[in-house]
Amino acid sequence: MNGTEKTGAGPGPSKPRTRQDEAGSVKPSGMIPVSVVDRRRVGHAGDAGTATEPDLKPSYVRQLEERVRRVEGALETRLRELEADAGRSRQRLLKDLERRFDEKERNLMLEVLDILDGLDRAASMAAQAPAVAEGLALIGSRLDQFLAAHGCTKVSPVDDPFDPATMEAVTMQEGPEGRVVAVLQPAIRQGEVLLRPAKVAVGQGPRVRDRDPDHNG
Repeated sequence: MNGTEKTGAGPGPSKPRTRQDEAGSVKPSGMIPVSVVDRRRVGHAGDAGTATEPDLKPSYVRQLEERVRRVEGALETRLRELEADAGRSRQRLLKDLERRFDEKERNLMLEVLDILDGLDRAASMAAQAPAVAEGLALIGSRLDQFLAAHGCTKVSPVDDPFDPATMEAVTMQEGPEGRVVAVLQPAIRQGEVLLRPAKVAVGQGPRVRDRDPDHNG
């Protein structure tokens, strides 16, 4: 033999790579491709309208959620009830304050009326002193204006039927029976409220004539 003969198996000739080898695997001929759908991703944007997302919550979670909804509903109902009660309480408080204010105002008007009555009596007694009577009349006029500014009006029920609810009979006089023949002090009203009844003289009818002495009945 010429030269040195090489012994042992050397690397053989390289095989050409196929497309299947480049893809990483060789599929046997005749196999049908299989596609796998991940059902856990149902309900995502790409699957909208194709399926309904399953309820994967544990039962105790659903029970807790239901209890929370019931409690929230009860709280909302109770809150509305409390708001309604608060509204009614405010209305009662306002009415009570208005009532107390009206009572205090009426008491003040009655005190002013007492002062005005005293001035009238003083003016009548001071008729012999014109200057004094004029001063008293001026004060009385100002008090009348004060009463009018607070809604007070004088009522003189002359010739009206006697009404014990709004009048006080002071005396009886000759005149139409059961009717007011003279007003000694006018009534005072503040709106629909009677502050002071009128003091009046009530007619007792015509005077009874003496019987005919010749008539024995």
